[in-house]
Amino acid sequence: MNETTQLMLESAERLLRDACPKAVVDQVEAGERPDALWAELEALGLLNACVPEGQGGVGLPLAEGLTLLRLAGRYAVPVPFAETLLGRALASEAGMPEALEGMMTIAVPAVQGEGYAPVPFAPWARWVLVAQAGPDGAVSFQCLPQEQLTFSEPRKGLAGEPEALMLGGDGQGPSFFSPLAPSLAKLQGLLALSRAVMMAGALESALDLSVAYALERKQFGREIAKFQAVQQQLAVLTGEVAAALRAADAGLEALGSPREATAWAVAKARAGEAAGKGAEIAHQVHGAMGFTHEHQLHHRTRRLWCWRDQHGHEAYWQAVLGRALCAAGADALWPELTGSA
Repeated sequence: MNETTQLMLESAERLLRDACPKAVVDQVEAGERPDALWAELEALGLLNACVPEGQGGVGLPLAEGLTLLRLAGRYAVPVPFAETLLGRALASEAGMPEALEGMMTIAVPAVQGEGYAPVPFAPWARWVLVAQAGPDGAVSFQCLPQEQLTFSEPRKGLAGEPEALMLGGDGQGPSFFSPLAPSLAKLQGLLALSRAVMMAGALESALDLSVAYALERKQFGREIAKFQAVQQQLAVLTGEVAAALRAADAGLEALGSPREATAWAVAKARAGEAAGKGAEIAHQVHGAMGFTHEHQLHHRTRRLWCWRDQHGHEAYWQAVLGRALCAAGADALWPELTGSA
């Protein structure tokens, strides 16, 4: 990680700690647009992290820019952070400077079934990057104003954030291809990786909240953190967080390598598994308090459950991984498992 990336991460952490408290997330879930938070993200340049410097961006490699999503997960940032970050990186290659301002989301064919997956933040987006797959699996893009497309009635997803189904539209705009995502499989893999990184960040936060609560909550005259059963739960949660973080980091490190597809499948599958186990343990440690709206734990756990399903549940990516390993043959299995391929 270079110095520019480290400085941006530190600046992003300070900003999100101050600008994205529980009250802001509550307001978004109540239907209020986070315009003030969005303006601060734009002012700091976080959303243009992977846009070339010549187009007004920071010019970070995609793998380093996506590390910002860990903070987006950690602070339950209620904006299309991943979609705008990745979408602007793609749109910048098409020479569309107008698309580098305003909220952006991505409409992508579902990994399972027909049609498009629900489009996050579609009701609030200024731009929609529409991915269209050809018969050979190659993907082309159109970056269109939201009002040129037809969406279903807005609804709230499990995370409490707006989403809608894309029904069609008469949007007119040039199609373009991107070496960042030349195929539908790679685009879906990048989006799955983004969710894995976000889940790792949300799990970190859930662990911090659980440890803090266990040290604060007293039962039978002492903190519940002193009970062996609670300590064991926290130890298991720590293991799940570590596994999710490492899987997400490995997915980022593999970007651009021959092993990227395998690493992304592992990242989404392992982070999704950790999300299920981790959210369960965090709520067990918090007891009834964790289920109340007044506590912020639900901002993390509901997003974990939401992101776990978006862009493919772990069962889907485990099947993808299994097919890839079988296709590679028996001789390739051990080198792939050990990273010596």
